[in-house]
Amino acid sequence: MTIMSNEPIGQSRIPISALLLGLGGLIPFLGLPVWQILAVDDLMRERALAAFIFYAASILSFLGGIGWGVAMGERDPVHRGLAFGVSVVPALVAWAAAFVNVQYLGFSLGMLGIAFALQGAWDVHLSKSGRAPRWFASLRLGLTLVVLLALTVMWLWRPALSGSAGLSL
Repeated sequence: MTIMSNEPIGQSRIPISALLLGLGGLIPFLGLPVWQILAVDDLMRERALAAFIFYAASILSFLGGIGWGVAMGERDPVHRGLAFGVSVVPALVAWAAAFVNVQYLGFSLGMLGIAFALQGAWDVHLSKSGRAPRWFASLRLGLTLVVLLALTVMWLWRPALSGSAGLSL
């Protein structure tokens, strides 16, 4: 992440408030996998995983909201319409991932992983195209990589729910 630069803060240097809040938002992404790994029984592992999925879904929806905010500033109606359309997709995917979480934990985590990767790529595109500040790409890329690592850890250590078929994903 670029946090020191000779350029004005609005250009490529991540504002300290955005950096600190972004890093703070990683606490559940890092803490819940530790809880899941260290849990002494399947019930606690299942609860850690459910909490993780619901938190990830909330954050993915939040990222879509950022896109909605960017879309409001678009002057070109075609770009605005595309940006509004793209900005609602994360919330829909997040809802679907939370919904299927009940029986298909691996699939839910996979959906979230793909969605976070695509959202990160879209956010970098917004930054590179001048629709979002340059620092936004650095922030989102760093945060997305940590989230993807956490999703991978949760997928590798997900519990096998008793009596639930289809969890081999």
